Amino acid sequence: MTIRPYQKKDFRFVEDICIAASKYADDDTPLNRAIWCSMYCDYYLDNQPELCFVSVDEEDVPVGYVLGAADMDDYRDRMQDLYLPLVRKVSGGDYFRFVAETKVCERYIRDGYTAHLYLNTAEEHRDAELEAQLLSALENKLKEMFVEGLYIIAGQKDKEKREFLEKYGYEEIDYLTGAVVYGKKLYTED
Repeated sequence: MTIRPYQKKDFRFVEDICIAASKYADDDTPLNRAIWCSMYCDYYLDNQPELCFVSVDEEDVPVGYVLGAADMDDYRDRMQDLYLPLVRKVSGGDYFRFVAETKVCERYIRDGYTAHLYLNTAEEHRDAELEAQLLSALENKLKEMFVEGLYIIAGQKDKEKREFLEKYGYEEIDYLTGAVVYGKKLYTED
């Protein structure tokens, strides 16, 4: 497996991985795909592709990704204007949960965790070392941009992901219903 920057040709593969890891994995209809990818995938690929990295197989097909957002003002504005109207129209529950989660996350920004990320790998290709390389690629890019820190939300019951994040320097910074928020400072006051 190789890690490389995201390319436009990867779009559908990244969406496929996103859906496979979602609550819609067993109900991948065009509408469900549009709802979920609007919230957790498409903004990053469309607006901050320089913060998107993929792990690819020997045929250069993505089998995992890390997506990041460093400009939270742009993220919030574009999500509200371009990506969330469809979600609000057809899935009010998903919309209001997502908006509430986004508002809560503003406190992490005030604490210096100014970027956030999503990390997913196709189940048959899950490998901690590969995921660590994806994280490292994003962290290095964020350091080049002088981003102070980043956060990620993991399911409270996802012990494997939580242990993985802790192993790679992420610390628990908050708790949400059914989830733990992990943060990592990229620059410290040493």
